Amino acid sequence: MRQSSVLALGLASALGACATTPPADDPPCSQVKNADTFVVGLDKAGANGALDFKMMSADPVPPARGDNTWVVQVSSMTSGVVGSPVTGASMSVTPFMPSHQHGSPLAVVVTPMADAGQYKLTPVNLWMPGVWETTLDVTASGSSPADNVMFRFCIE
Repeated sequence: MRQSSVLALGLASALGACATTPPADDPPCSQVKNADTFVVGLDKAGANGALDFKMMSADPVPPARGDNTWVVQVSSMTSGVVGSPVTGASMSVTPFMPSHQHGSPLAVVVTPMADAGQYKLTPVNLWMPGVWETTLDVTASGSSPADNVMFRFCIE
């Protein structure tokens, strides 16, 4: 019985360490080269070139460990030129930590805002330090086709 208690304690310690520190092979954020730097207005074209995505705000700024709230502007795009805001879109948001191969335990709720084409995303739960890739998959209404974008932030 004592041996199983020691084994359980060791397993709990190992799992707890994963939740608080990145693995030894994850560099500190100051050394990560391919992450996005948050600024209001961070603008990215969708992977298919059909939609444009702009980060209007984040709370906290910059995105941080724990629950985040983002407001994103989605607009149509033709031949690289940003067009009108996309309203009535359906969006799924998937935070994913590639170095650990896991997502977030909380579902992100997408709420259309009063300003045309703006959507509030909450909670974007980035629950541990390291690089998080958050993918927005959008199916637009009307004549705009589906598209997706990835925001990649390193969380201290």
